[in-house]
Amino acid sequence: MTATDSAKRRDLIYKYFPLAKTKEIEKIEEFLDQSFTKFGDSPPYDRRDFERALMLEQLQFASLSDYDFKIEDLKTEVMGDAAIATFVLQVTGMIVDDYSFRGTAIDNKARATVVLHKDKKDQWKMVHQHLSELGG
Repeated sequence: MTATDSAKRRDLIYKYFPLAKTKEIEKIEEFLDQSFTKFGDSPPYDRRDFERALMLEQLQFASLSDYDFKIEDLKTEVMGDAAIATFVLQVTGMIVDDYSFRGTAIDNKARATVVLHKDKKDQWKMVHQHLSELGG
């Protein structure tokens, strides 16, 4: 793997989470492989297939206000056209319920594991994401 490949993997992680800040939720799908699955750190705690994961991610990103994030200790292990990225994700902000006009403050820190795959166009995509909230 080249330095450019390493930068592409890192950029994928660092460009994904700001979509909640910019509200460009239509771009979420560009980061995901069609076989994408997710275990989240918020309800529902089930394994989500591509369609369900995309829908819930778009809903969550659209509902966040005053959002910020921090990625710590990003490490990527490469195995051919696959890679596993691990890091600690700190997320702050407010989840806004547009129906009740109420918000809930969030300040979550989670262990994150993201499985990546390089597609035929030489682009890295997320195949799986697993977040586990760190107890405080």
